[in-house]
Amino acid sequence: MKNLLTAALAALLCSCGGANYTITGRYELTPGDSVYLLASDNTVLAAGVVNADTTVSLQGTVTTPDLVFLANAKRTNHPAWLFLEPGKIRIEKYDPAFGYVVCGTPLNDRKKAFDEAMYAFGDKLRKGSPGQSLQAILAEMNALYTQTVDANLDNVFGAWVFNSYEFQNIKDNPEKVKARLAQFTPGIQAHPMLKKSQDASQATARSAVGQPYTDFSCKNAAGETIALSSLTGPGRWVLLDFWATWCTPCMNEVPHLKKAYETFHAKGFEIYGVSLDTDLTRWENTIGEQDMNWINVAQKKGGGFDPTALYAVSSIPANFLISPEGKIVAKNLRGEHLEEKLAEVLK
Repeated sequence: MKNLLTAALAALLCSCGGANYTITGRYELTPGDSVYLLASDNTVLAAGVVNADTTVSLQGTVTTPDLVFLANAKRTNHPAWLFLEPGKIRIEKYDPAFGYVVCGTPLNDRKKAFDEAMYAFGDKLRKGSPGQSLQAILAEMNALYTQTVDANLDNVFGAWVFNSYEFQNIKDNPEKVKARLAQFTPGIQAHPMLKKSQDASQATARSAVGQPYTDFSCKNAAGETIALSSLTGPGRWVLLDFWATWCTPCMNEVPHLKKAYETFHAKGFEIYGVSLDTDLTRWENTIGEQDMNWINVAQKKGGGFDPTALYAVSSIPANFLISPEGKIVAKNLRGEHLEEKLAEVLK
């Protein structure tokens, strides 16, 4: 029955037109488990069953190469990321340093070589390299990013290297990002990976100190929609604070937030706390237990969008101090620096 199912899936996948691919190799799931080939948005592209020796074998057709991954039904195992393109794609092994090693086709071979080079750099950074300073090693790594992207401006591997590595060095400079993206071929420029980089760069520019804040709304524990703009205005200084109960550094900031709120609230200081929690019961309990008596809303209770994207928030805690004129005047005020800044502007 299992063989008939696999054959039927293969026949279905091969009937859609385009060039053929096969994916074979060992994938660390229990024999008999279902395995899925998924697009980055979790669309199922193919499915099969893990063989008795934990190997998998999938085949189908592909029209446009893209970055995809293998996973089990619940998406709980370590995914095997690979570039889906025509040819015989092989999963060689699992390496704790950078996940599954995939090869056999041009883009996957390039990624394998790139990962090996990155691992070597990591080894240099950990152990040191005779005659090379830390700055020299980092410069060499950055040169690898640039050279790799330059050689792959017409394919999704190049987009992945840019998005995952090179972009991190220039994300705060929207003009540099724009110029680099323009070097990719038109088809690759339209790829969601590069669109994500462009959006993040624009968000960084919008949320820079000196820029007007961007308004949005989320819901509080009672289900009431509260807009950030409902707190801002003449005489009000508002701290937009992104946090979560599972984030230890965020929880370490709570005593400082409480002290600042107690000291300066009567002078016009407000806090708009945006939780990134998925466990909303834990979030509600923490607000009560910690006496966080300012406005608290949750991203998960929002309007189907990601407020962190509006402010280019890539890690938490993250905060933005908004002036009565609606301008961002400071970012990421931690510990006593928040009280010092408030004492300066509210004197």
